[in-house]
Amino acid sequence: MDLSKRVAAGFALVVLVVGIFFVVQITVEEWLTLNPPGQMSPVVDSGETFHFTKTGFNYFSECYRPYKEPLPIAVSDDLKDASWYLMFVPLNVTPPYGGNPKLGRPGYVRVDYAFQNLAGTAAFHILAISGSSWRTNRIEGYGPSAVFVRGNATPGDARGPTTELTEYNDIQVLPAGGGDDSGDIAPYAYYIHFDPASGGLNSLHLTQDLSLVRGEMVYTDEQSGSFCLTSSGGNDLDEVLLLVAVDEVQPDDFALELKAQFIATDG
Repeated sequence: MDLSKRVAAGFALVVLVVGIFFVVQITVEEWLTLNPPGQMSPVVDSGETFHFTKTGFNYFSECYRPYKEPLPIAVSDDLKDASWYLMFVPLNVTPPYGGNPKLGRPGYVRVDYAFQNLAGTAAFHILAISGSSWRTNRIEGYGPSAVFVRGNATPGDARGPTTELTEYNDIQVLPAGGGDDSGDIAPYAYYIHFDPASGGLNSLHLTQDLSLVRGEMVYTDEQSGSFCLTSSGGNDLDEVLLLVAVDEVQPDDFALELKAQFIATDG
């Protein structure tokens, strides 16, 4: 092919590429005109539903929950010295993200809960991993948030098999109800490590009121209800764990249903 033909072919390719970009631009502009982001309803992702009995609480802890330093599950006088039975629930939905929409999907995770025969108090907290960095909600100081549900059932007289968490950082935990009789931690365990230089607080929150962007402390006697897991910025998240803790041995007829779904917003 001589030089003139190569030039002509190159020019035709440039025209084709420019034409494609022009068509895409016109299409996007027309779509946005018909569907302005500010008037669009949030996209609702498919959710996950979980059912647990008392055997879901596979860990036992003296007061503390995972963080780079001891972080209490509760700070109120009637709960701060309690011992807790724990489960970690992987919420297999799109994690909440509240920062730059160009870096992740902005939105929140709605959690619907329903207890049957809850004894004592149940506490909800959020943990999440971003890359190799773990983050969690603060419970005291600036921006506290957590959800506490008070039950009225009679406590059980025998707890299921539990492993005591003697550390609050550099730990491996199995999802709710999980166990490994071989003594080796299962491959689907979560290694929770908060690096003191990069461990995060204040970016993750629990709330029942989405106008409270940094979450709230919720105390309720309602045995069923809902709350939201939110993020007020920072890096986007890869996975979310919901920590559920109770301060009493649960009766044999205890049950917990959780429904989680990600709800996208426009930022």
